[in-house]
Amino acid sequence: MKRDSIRKGAKKVGALAQSEISMKKYTLHTNTENILSRFPTLCKRLEAAERTVNSAETPRVLCLGADLEKKGACVAAQCALGEPVSLGTLTRESVVNLIVAIQARGWRCVIAMEACGFGWLFQGQLREAGAEVLTFATEALSGHRKTNTRDAAALARLVGDRIIHGNLRAGRLIREPSAQEQQRRFLSRHRAQLIGLRGKIEAHGRGLMYDFGLLGFPECWWGKKMWPRLVAQLTKDGQQWLHGALAPQRAMAQALHAQILELDHQLAELAAQQLSIALPHGLGALTALSACLEVMDWKRFSNRKKAGSFIGCAPSEHSTGPGQLLGGIDRQGNRRLRSLLTEAIWRLIRWEPGWHGFSKWGAILRDEHGSSVRKKKAVIACVRLLFIDLWRLFTQRATLAALGFRGAPLSSTPTANQGST
Repeated sequence: MKRDSIRKGAKKVGALAQSEISMKKYTLHTNTENILSRFPTLCKRLEAAERTVNSAETPRVLCLGADLEKKGACVAAQCALGEPVSLGTLTRESVVNLIVAIQARGWRCVIAMEACGFGWLFQGQLREAGAEVLTFATEALSGHRKTNTRDAAALARLVGDRIIHGNLRAGRLIREPSAQEQQRRFLSRHRAQLIGLRGKIEAHGRGLMYDFGLLGFPECWWGKKMWPRLVAQLTKDGQQWLHGALAPQRAMAQALHAQILELDHQLAELAAQQLSIALPHGLGALTALSACLEVMDWKRFSNRKKAGSFIGCAPSEHSTGPGQLLGGIDRQGNRRLRSLLTEAIWRLIRWEPGWHGFSKWGAILRDEHGSSVRKKKAVIACVRLLFIDLWRLFTQRATLAALGFRGAPLSSTPTANQGST
């Protein structure tokens, strides 16, 4: 019995050692020379395509789709005109090595991925490896049954449509920001996030006061002027414990407010450097700068239709034959810009009543007893038109006077707080 147990133990140790050796060999096989051996189906298709391609004297193009996730990417490959084959989930390093190995065989690699929350570093690594990278806007690619494998295959098909078939309307390509553009855009986006966090803290404290019948204090209960009045009222009513509950929240709100003011100062300096044109009165330097940071390059739009579709205020449509059915806006654009310009419209209607957008929609917006639905539609129409006019201004296609703007008074100097959101 003891000998049998010893033999079994020796077999287990040998099996573990053998598995460790095989694991070490597997990690060694992830280099650029042997990584293709992990995908026999892809190798067979490459070999078959190479025989066909060589006979037809056409370029070799491999279309790849990568659905990024935290651990790596789910990859699918489409060779020539065949169906995409799934390569499974690979690490980012393995994807780079795979591209290098395929290019060593004389193939041109074009890989597509969706814009996601993992930044743009991986795309740069793929370009350094020699691949062509296409980044598409995030949308439903595989219908109601969404998996990483299906999305990767759909991305590979989009590459095939664009590169092999020449269909430039396949998918919606986006412009990748540079590192400097990301850093500048971070200022306005981070400021908006801090304002949202401060609003949540304000709402938390305000709801706590409402529960105990304190209804006479505004949203900015944590401010320098309102806080002493609130403390005096709580002490008078004998609710010192409520003062103790609100004090930590006030400290968080004050800390966030200090960060927002610091960002305001940085944005004011950046606005003085980048905003070199006259702005409509009421638009605000911060709103204009935030729009410029989100757009990154106004010359990227060659006509007004492309500029209007970027903001996502175009109506959705479901039409067939003679019938036309228009729905709500498609929202296929930058939501931050929609929010910025929606607030700007309500300022412009006061300070720039002669703008040509208000000649059509201004009566609806000024009607105090008008329908809220009609006002929302009118605001969205004005937002789209305002963004197109900003594109005209920043590309010097039009002037303020030609668009019906009076412009800011000469005595006022733009600051980051003007037109804040």
